[in-house]
This record gives sequence, C-alpha cells and structure tokens, in this order.
Amino acid sequence: MKTTQKPLLLFLAALLFPFLLSAQDIIHQETAARRFLNHLVNKDVDAMMEMFSDSFLEQIPRDQISEIAHGLERQLGKYSHVSRVVHEPGDDYHTVILVTRFGEMDLGMRIALDKSDKIAGFFISMAPPESFTPPPAYADSTAFTEIPTKVDCGDIQLPAMLTMPNTGKLVPVVVLVHGSGAHDMDESIGPNKIFRDIAWGLATHGIAVLRYEKRNYRNAATLDLENITVWEEAGSDAVHAVKMTMQLPGINSEQVYVLGHSLGGMIAPRIAKAAPQLSGIISLAGSPRQLWELIPDQIEHLISLGEEVDEASLKQLEQVTEMAKILENKRNDPNAVIEEELLGMPPSYLEDMLRNDVAVIAPGLPQRILILHGGRDYQVTMHDFNAWKQVLKDHHDTTYILYPEMNHLFFAGEGISKPREYFEENNVSEKVIRDVVEWIKSE
Repeated sequence: MKTTQKPLLLFLAALLFPFLLSAQDIIHQETAARRFLNHLVNKDVDAMMEMFSDSFLEQIPRDQISEIAHGLERQLGKYSHVSRVVHEPGDDYHTVILVTRFGEMDLGMRIALDKSDKIAGFFISMAPPESFTPPPAYADSTAFTEIPTKVDCGDIQLPAMLTMPNTGKLVPVVVLVHGSGAHDMDESIGPNKIFRDIAWGLATHGIAVLRYEKRNYRNAATLDLENITVWEEAGSDAVHAVKMTMQLPGINSEQVYVLGHSLGGMIAPRIAKAAPQLSGIISLAGSPRQLWELIPDQIEHLISLGEEVDEASLKQLEQVTEMAKILENKRNDPNAVIEEELLGMPPSYLEDMLRNDVAVIAPGLPQRILILHGGRDYQVTMHDFNAWKQVLKDHHDTTYILYPEMNHLFFAGEGISKPREYFEENNVSEKVIRDVVEWIKSE
C-alpha cells in the first residue's frame, strides 16, 4: 500500500546489465550501502548529503531527503537489523539490496552506487525472496522453447522473453502487461512468478506468450516521475511490444492478444484502441473505475484485518476518501485541471486516467473482450466485476468469468483474502489457463 509521502521510487537510478566485479569492489560497495542506511535511520541528513552524487543532488532537494529520513520509521516501523545482502551489478551503476527488518516486515533497501561509490538513487521494495515457487504442474517444458529477445521502445530496449510452442505451425500470441509498480518480466511477487506461470501454461497448449521487463524496473531514470502518466508507465511500451510481436516468425499476426493484470487489465482497452490490429484483450483483475475509486475500499479492507484500529491508518483513509470526492467531482468537467496528488500519484498521472476513461473507451472497441475476476480479490472487488458488466452491456463480444475462491493473483484460497497470501508459495490456477486457452481458440 502506498503512502502519502513522496514515493521512494523517485530515487531509483537506471540499472543496466550484470558484469563481474572483484571481491574488493563488492566489499567497498556493501560498506557504503550499510553506512548510508545507518545515516538514514539515524536521521543524519548532513552525513547523507555527503554521500550523494552531484546528479542526484541536482534533482532532489535537501528538505525532501530530510522528510524521508524523519518519516521512515513512522511509516515502516522501528529499524532492527540487516539480515542479508544482494548485489545487482551494472555497467554504470551497482545496486546493493540490504534486506532490512522494519517493525515486523523484511524490506529491500535498494541503494544504487555510481562508479565513484556515490549514492545515485535509493528506494524501498519488498525483500527479494531466497527462492521462488516451482513451475506449475500443468506446464510441460517439452512443449515450448523460451527465446530471449528485446522490445524496442524507441528510447530504450526492454529485456523480454518469447515462450514459443514447439508446434512448427503459426500460433496465436498473448502479450502480457503488468500491474502497478516496478516489475520484472515474470511479474514476481514474493516467491511467486505470475507471468511465468501464465506464459508456460498457455504455451503448453499451443499459444505463444511475450513477457517483458517493465520500464520502471531498471529504467526509472527514463521517466519524469514528477509528471508521469499511466500511459508512459505501462501503455506505450505495451503497444511497442504488440507491434514487435506481430512481426515475429511463427506468429499468426491475425491472432494477437493483450492480457493485462491489475493496472494492465485496467488500461487494456486503451492499448486496444492504440493497437487496432489486436484480436482481443483479456483483463485479469482489472477495473473500469478510476484508481481513486478503488483505493479507499482497499484501505478499509486492510484496516478491517487488524485487531486494533490504527489512528494513522484511519487518518489516511479520511484523507484519501476526501481526495477521491474532489477528484470524482472533476470527472464530468472537460476543462477540469487536477492539482492534487494521491498516495504518490502526481496530478499528471490522475489527469491522464481522467482524460482517457476506459469506461468510455471499452464499449466501442471492435475487439473481443474477456473479463476474469477473483471473488476473494480485495484490491479489485465484485463492485468492479459488476461495473464491467454495466460498462460493456452493449459491447458486441464480451465474456465474463468469476472464480469465487481466487484472490488478486488468481491463487485459490478460503476466507477473507489477506496480503500475506501473496508471499506464500503458489501458482496461478490452472482453471484460469484453461479458460484463456478455450477463449482464444474459440475465435
């Protein structure tokens, strides 16, 4: 869940491809990272300022750095210790990930160092797992071949993987589009690899899949995060991926689909409008509503899981609900200008969603649409599933499938869905794979 403070993602420097480092270099870099973390948790802003690179200081003012340092433990809980260290080498930057305990959570403090071991960026993410969930039993690795490739987005090339069935025939293809946040090509969440499961499952049944690394995973420096739009974060690169995929050998260019998860499912209609050559779109846990309509319900759900009511959470809910009302009042005003920020989303992000309302775009699409929803999903609820039915009631070809036992990641379970489910080893349900296969092959 995001916070009202400026997101630490703003301080991620671009990371490139791995290369070998000497042990001595690694010792210096880890020492620098640990020293920086110590200054951060001790709120020693003067010491932090001396560690930053000149380029970082040109972009981030001192008062913003001070705000982060003084709000860190208030938001995350009391700092305890570093349990392990992960290194991500790169051509221009080396990232040290300190797996750090704050309160009851293990988080990944990612610290990017330039060639002079100056801090070029830092942000907090979920702690990288020590191991990943095994591939799903329904995936037959002899039925397909994984082919590394890249998506040319004009300014950068994103690492990608084409999972190609070994049929020797022209095959349909699905392009996967991520949810919110910085994601690798597998959309790894905790130990689970959502997009790997989908890719291997579909390819087992003769459907090719392209998955690619989301731009802000290692190339956040290519985005103006103070003025970013939804389209810049996730939509534009998806269109590039679609156009590239249509030209690949072995692909049936008349059977190209986009499958978007969460935010990717929300903007799938925009992608279809920008890429009319698509045969159809598949929305996994997407919504036709605006983000500001979903967030208060998400916070309420998380509050309801606690045995005690946290005053800070209640205050945040009050602020978010009030902001949602302000934004909603601007929905029907074609000249409305959004000046408010919501949980780290700048006005440009919110205005982009407002100006490109998928509830308006989706009904007029010529492509087929498949809506999949988990009945235990607390991030995108039954309200959203029913909203799709209302929005698309006059669309010429929409299919809806509800899985009552599944959560936001399409993992089966029982009872009220909780965030910790995402970090328990699991695979995307085979039911979802089979329904997508049947829908694509029914064309």
